[in-house]
Amino acid sequence: MKDHEFFKRKDNDIILDVTLNVAQATLGDKVMVPTVDGDVEVVVPAGTQTGKVFRLRGKGIPRLRTDGTNSGRGDQLVYVQVEVPTNLTAEQRELFERLAETLGKSIQPQTNGGRGFFDRVMDFFAGEGQN
Repeated sequence: MKDHEFFKRKDNDIILDVTLNVAQATLGDKVMVPTVDGDVEVVVPAGTQTGKVFRLRGKGIPRLRTDGTNSGRGDQLVYVQVEVPTNLTAEQRELFERLAETLGKSIQPQTNGGRGFFDRVMDFFAGEGQN
């Protein structure tokens, strides 16, 4: 069976990775997301980070009972990746430089108990063998 261009399957759930630009993630947006039933609108709240997962209930694979009847559907999980631009126009660079002046240069180290992006990725793969 050939893999789908966009969708992956995990049990009865459908997985979709989407990329948002930094403005969409920062300011929030309404985006159209493909599902097996057609596009649906997803409201992206302001401040959305890489790794955020939107759950579209009932947009997954039908769950079949042992008698062959349908008992609902799985969900579609939409995983967000925020894309940082690498090639800026002069105007975009100027805007980011002005923004940078207001944000400062301090960093925020995570505490030892913090669950960073890579921790969540490792958790996901650790759960792959569990059914």
